[in-house]
Amino acid sequence: MKRLTSVRAIVLGLAVLTTSVGANSDERSVTAATTGLFAAGAELGPVALEGVQIGTGVFIEADGSASGTFHAVLQGSSLGGSPQEITVDGNVTGGSVEADGRATFSGSASLNMGDGTPPLANVAFRVTAGSGDLTLVLDSVQLTASLPSGAVTID
Repeated sequence: MKRLTSVRAIVLGLAVLTTSVGANSDERSVTAATTGLFAAGAELGPVALEGVQIGTGVFIEADGSASGTFHAVLQGSSLGGSPQEITVDGNVTGGSVEADGRATFSGSASLNMGDGTPPLANVAFRVTAGSGDLTLVLDSVQLTASLPSGAVTID
């Protein structure tokens, strides 16, 4: 519940900030507060992934620079079958919005595997988001989730 409250606070704060992005601006924005489902077989290390909670707020400039944050909690099961949550906290540094309306942004993140080991720092990540799905790449691991609830807004 604490994580969901944090995601809501991030998105509400960013909603206030995005009101300054005008129609004549070269700046684009991406906000999301959503949950997703991974396809069978999705995994990160020894964790079989099932679902994800996402909260993000990103401003993308015309020159490809970007700023903002990306937060995801990947939910799954350890090899022993115990529930395990992996947390991704990223700082966004680059991005673009394609003609089809999909947004891509990237940067570096801390990755907490949720197994008691120290979080990994400076993990490269890239996110491509649309209205119904999201692909997260952590280093070279690609994870795609459908987004049945919540919202992704690309302005």
